[in-house]
Amino acid sequence: MNKKISVVIIALNEESNLDLCLTSCKDFDEIIVVDSGSTDQTIAIAKRHGAIVVHQEWLGFGPQKQFAVNHASNDWVLSVDADEILSEDLIDNIIKMALTDRSIAYALNRRSYFLGKEVKHSGWNPDWVIRLFNKTVCHFTDDLVHERITGFASLHKLNGLMHHNTYPSEKDIQEKTRKYGLLGKASRTKDKNKFLSALWAFIRTFILKGGFLDGLTGLKIALMNARTTFIKYS
Repeated sequence: MNKKISVVIIALNEESNLDLCLTSCKDFDEIIVVDSGSTDQTIAIAKRHGAIVVHQEWLGFGPQKQFAVNHASNDWVLSVDADEILSEDLIDNIIKMALTDRSIAYALNRRSYFLGKEVKHSGWNPDWVIRLFNKTVCHFTDDLVHERITGFASLHKLNGLMHHNTYPSEKDIQEKTRKYGLLGKASRTKDKNKFLSALWAFIRTFILKGGFLDGLTGLKIALMNARTTFIKYS
């Protein structure tokens, strides 16, 4: 068991994902779940796994995740989304680390699944995301969507995969497309033509980023990105 790292998770109605996520995080001695008003079994599942549950109304992705970080009792923090699962290899590598240099942040290789199918292209693979860092040096940006970690002096990549069960159903696609589109709209800094922007989002995903190599899955991702962009600039 690693006593140096706190796992932080933000959640809202994640009963279908949270059990597997928390099971994969069991080797860390502290887990913080920040819930923004779940009406399903999310809170009960979190408590069953021994997580510390804190309520916070939705602030946007960046502020919400930083709120979770602020509640961690350890300086080293591992930020995990509720629909992500840490592989055993990744956990072993993290636990064996000395973590002596707080200026270093660590990126994890995330492998995503769309409607249950692994996405190998479409701009989703490889997908290195910064998730392990020292909170005395690093912090999340205030972006409502597409938040980032800043403050580190150097970045290292860790071996092992983090599996991302994103968009498991058509309902999730519809809900998240609208959610991310509206968040993008709220945080956009300039206006663009919504039709041309949506078309470019489709071309970028399906052609330039190789979405066509993912077949029907790539087509659906490209269409989803186009719809999200259309909402953002509407």
